[in-house]
Amino acid sequence: MKRLLLGLALLLLAPLLAPAHAQAPANCGVNFNPAIGINCLNIRQPTYSAISRALVPAASATDIFCISGSTTKNIIISRIEISGTAGTLVNAPFTLLRRVSLDTGGTAATGTALPAASPHNTGNATSTAVLTAYTANPTIVDSSPLYFRSTWLALPTTAAGTVQNSVIWFFGSEVEAFDQHLDILKNTSQQVCVNLNAVSVSSGVLDISIQWTEQ
Repeated sequence: MKRLLLGLALLLLAPLLAPAHAQAPANCGVNFNPAIGINCLNIRQPTYSAISRALVPAASATDIFCISGSTTKNIIISRIEISGTAGTLVNAPFTLLRRVSLDTGGTAATGTALPAASPHNTGNATSTAVLTAYTANPTIVDSSPLYFRSTWLALPTTAAGTVQNSVIWFFGSEVEAFDQHLDILKNTSQQVCVNLNAVSVSSGVLDISIQWTEQ
């Protein structure tokens, strides 16, 4: 009887006593065995950044910067930063939202204002995310977006020595370790956009940067 009870106890305790690699979460992927004491959340994922430098937004601007997904990878956004200047001091309401239908039309930015993915590690695969920034408003197809952030930013006048503040939005960072990132799951019909709520920024010049991982 003692042996039977001991056997049952060991059977119940087996999941707790198993090495860390045997308890790896499903998102580790196939044939991935982290070392003891390491789980999948501690593994660095392929990370990318992109910037839109000196973006001139349209009058009564709507969506000004968007990232959309692919069918092969989840796009996991961790950080977005916005700053800029204007011809005259203006308070601009920047909003971050997710659309389930892609914008159409509009005029894409060019040069440094057109964002392009830069891998943090030269060994990373080419990013599958699609990025764009607009100098003329696109046609917005999705009428029921999900809203995630909204912040007023004072854009100072464009002048030498101007001190610029930034809007910085974090998702799932070390500071917010138990929060989820902002994800675009494997599909090409979703996008996350920065929107200017139909506000005009006279002689505005914006800088927008984004960081994400792909899994």
